[in-house]
Amino acid sequence: MKSRALAAPYLVWMALFTIVPLAIVAYFAFTDSQTGEFTMKNIANLGNYMPILIKSIWLALISSLICLVIGYPVAYYIAGCKETTQRFLYMLVMLPMCISFLLRTLAWVALTEDTGIINNIITALGMEPLPLIRNNGAVVLGMVYNYLP
Repeated sequence: MKSRALAAPYLVWMALFTIVPLAIVAYFAFTDSQTGEFTMKNIANLGNYMPILIKSIWLALISSLICLVIGYPVAYYIAGCKETTQRFLYMLVMLPMCISFLLRTLAWVALTEDTGIINNIITALGMEPLPLIRNNGAVVLGMVYNYLP
């Protein structure tokens, strides 16, 4: 009985922040936004977003593959080190994860935007600025950096 009482806050949390939002999404997916009546029109219009969905899945697959190609060799190397070296390398790998996801992303934006640090250095050297942001490469770079521990 005592363990069930301890689970109550978790169940309330899950209901409020998982089940309720999913129910709201389902409601808006199957109702007309103006009349509130049941409709399948919203589901039928999903085909308009198919190219975006395919591109998103493609970028996710590329990012996942890069994370695997980088992550597994690093993990294998760390596993073969002495215990004291392992602890130090774990710290180096995990330290960026202690920083907020949003802050890490904003740091990349500050570096790569059109008037960012990297392009300022490039233009100071007399070269043309590079399009480092708002492209597929920037999305993959951000995803790999944020999801690769």
